[in-house]
Amino acid sequence: MARLTTRMILSGVAVAALGLGGCASTYDTITSQRFKERPFHTLFSSEDPMYVLENVQEGDARVRAMKKLREPKEHGGSLIEQDKAIAILQTSATTDKRPLCRLAAVDALSRFKDPRAGAILITAYQNAPYDSPTVPGVAPEISTTASFAGVKGAISSFTPETVTGIQCLVLQSLGDQRGPDSLNLLIRVASANTEKLLPKPGDIEAAGGSVGLDAAFRSSEADPIDVRLAAIRSLGNYTRDAAATRALIAVLRVEKDVAVRGRAHESLCKITDQELPPDANAWAAWIEQGGMKGR
Repeated sequence: MARLTTRMILSGVAVAALGLGGCASTYDTITSQRFKERPFHTLFSSEDPMYVLENVQEGDARVRAMKKLREPKEHGGSLIEQDKAIAILQTSATTDKRPLCRLAAVDALSRFKDPRAGAILITAYQNAPYDSPTVPGVAPEISTTASFAGVKGAISSFTPETVTGIQCLVLQSLGDQRGPDSLNLLIRVASANTEKLLPKPGDIEAAGGSVGLDAAFRSSEADPIDVRLAAIRSLGNYTRDAAATRALIAVLRVEKDVAVRGRAHESLCKITDQELPPDANAWAAWIEQGGMKGR
């Protein structure tokens, strides 16, 4: 009888919660293992995201925590707290075997202003098809520069669609951050079919920018069109950038896919504030006439 009463109470609480809040989020909560073990605590407590990320391994709890996580340094936190957050997000974004955790970590990193975030995102892009590092318990060092070597282990069990989803979100995040190393990767991914027409390496590469980029692009083979579209859209955030403009013109010159051409034209118009037709010759002539000067 007592067990039946408890079950009825929990059912009532679940129904009430579904009515008051987001149904999907509450459903995830009441079906989690932690809810089964500590139902009232799980429903009515709002744990600190960092506490959850340091102490809870359950996937759905970690995803929710990363969605709520705010960058410590930007909100009065200490350097130690900042380093802990970066280390946790790096591990999740590059090696977690649960795709939703990887996506949540990438999304969280996109909101961080820490200069290390861009390098971690680039590694997350390359490592999307792979499981955790070969050596268990060994996390990659946190670097302030892009690490194109990645932290590859065995090929993961992720579906091609999952790999594509992770990589597209990474490329979107890199476009939002607009770092110099990010630009190098975005240009190479966007220009997969146009490499002979790319600007000379010295025109587009920042320090440490080109190491291993071919390997980084090869990881996008799951769905190269969708990944390229994401990269081309992100290039549209590099307003008035000559390298991004020339790379997009090169795409427009040789690409036959309608969607890719349309996205390249859209990004060109955005970063140049021009409304030229989707004709590579017209755009090239505009640049030769000094269109990028003084911008």
